[in-house]
Formats: sequence, structure tokens, C-alpha cells
Amino acid sequence: MGMFGVLDISSAGMDVQQARLEVAASNIANSRNTGKGEAAYKPLAVVVRSTVDQAQGPAGTATTAENMPRPVVAEVVQQNVAPTLVYDPGHPDADERGMVALPGVDPVTSMLDLISISRSYEANLRAFDITRSLLQRTLDLGRGR
Repeated sequence: MGMFGVLDISSAGMDVQQARLEVAASNIANSRNTGKGEAAYKPLAVVVRSTVDQAQGPAGTATTAENMPRPVVAEVVQQNVAPTLVYDPGHPDADERGMVALPGVDPVTSMLDLISISRSYEANLRAFDITRSLLQRTLDLGRGR
């Protein structure tokens, strides 16, 4: 049963990375979205927390794959980041000084986040595949192969 807990932890990690990927892609896609007033895009961030299934037993019990903490997406929140002002007098959303307010999304940081997300997802996928392979080999041993 312990191996299935490892699969569950890896799967939870991949779910978190999927949510982070969607938020990073949304931030990059909207990095040039100007909008006026309340319509202006606010960069998003994923809040991740760790959870332990409370039904697993009392505190002080041995740590097993079944009662290990799992990452979960608690929520997706808007960041309170000041907009970046860019001089572009020909832009339709430019103010009287020719300044356009762009969302406070740093494309370089967002691209670095995408690399981190990709590597984290790959690590979880690799752990999942190794565990699945070990389970398959165990079943094959049981069949006498």
C-alpha cells in the first residue's frame, strides 16, 4: 500500500505544477494588456499549502507514504503590484503625458518561473514513473516471470 501513497504524492505535485503553469501563462499572456481602471490586469500568484489527511492517525505515529503531507493549491490570488509605466504616446490607452500603464508582470521572472515549473513537473513525473515501474516489476515477480 505504501507505493500507492508515493503515486498520490507525485500526482498531487503534478497538479500543483499544472496550476502554477496556468497562472504563469496567464501572466505572460496579459503582460501587455493595458485596460482602464478596474479592467486593468493584475498579475496572479498560486498559494500552495501542505496538507496531511487527519484521518491517518494520531500524532507521533510512524511516517509512511499514506500520512506524508501533500501539496495542494490553496487559492489563486491577485498580486498587489504597481503597474509599469511605459512611454508610448501613440497608444490608445496613453495618458496626457504619453505614458501607458502596463501590468506589473516581469517577463524574465515569469520565464524563469516556467523553467522551474517544468523541472518540478518533470521530477514528479519521474518519481511517478519509477514507482509505477517498481509496482509492475513486483507484479511480474508474483506471476513467476
